[in-house]
Amino acid sequence: MQVDIQDKTIEVTKGRKKIIVSTRHMIYIRDIVMQFDYYFNSVMPVDNVVDYSTPHAHKVEGFDLFPVVFPSFSEPILTTAQYTDFANLQPGQVVIDLGAYSGLTSIVFAEKVGCDGLVIAVEADEENYECAEKNLVSYYVRSGINIRLVHGAAWSHSKGIEFSCEQNMGSSAVDIVGGRGRVVKVPSFTLTDITNGLRRVDFVKIDIEGAESEVVKDWEFFNRYNPKMIIETHGKGTDEAVQSTLESYGYTVRHIVQEGVRFPLLECERK
Repeated sequence: MQVDIQDKTIEVTKGRKKIIVSTRHMIYIRDIVMQFDYYFNSVMPVDNVVDYSTPHAHKVEGFDLFPVVFPSFSEPILTTAQYTDFANLQPGQVVIDLGAYSGLTSIVFAEKVGCDGLVIAVEADEENYECAEKNLVSYYVRSGINIRLVHGAAWSHSKGIEFSCEQNMGSSAVDIVGGRGRVVKVPSFTLTDITNGLRRVDFVKIDIEGAESEVVKDWEFFNRYNPKMIIETHGKGTDEAVQSTLESYGYTVRHIVQEGVRFPLLECERK
């Protein structure tokens, strides 16, 4: 394995294979090195190179509808399959996708629930949101299925928060990750705000880089809808806080290994 740091990019090489990332994403190089095959094999390389240094349209392994525009790193279908296996989504159901990133996972959910269902995708990072918007438009043109895209952060209140935009999967509230990205004020929403009186919510995916413990404070939402959930937690403290809160609501929480990623997934359902 070789790592070459240049002016604006970092190249990680393994044999004949190469991944290129932006220097602004230096913090993720350890993950790229440790999980090189996971990041390389999630999309189709071009001449044995996967370029994540700028927004690119990539052909995603296991997703054949169209090339997906990613802000930087790709969303592997491998993890999304873990979501859908647990959710067992059916036509007509309602899904909330917190931390939509490029929108790919939201599209996979929409494929399951169909025209009679609803997917609400929430993304706070402005550059990620722009890529998600492009992908959801491409999906609508091909399928006629509209995914509702919301710009803002899922949180425990609706007052707005300071947000660190990294143009990557690790974008989060400044209170959680500090100002390592471009800091902006974004709208914030509780789960109750996002659902806004919907008749049903069947499944929620939460991957919001440490803000999970804030979102699950919305007892009113869980008492009304009792959805199944998959949550990616970030750090032992957050994991324990999320589990404790949900168990107090009557949820059963099960830890599973997330394919290719060091953070665990929590499968949550109320019996």
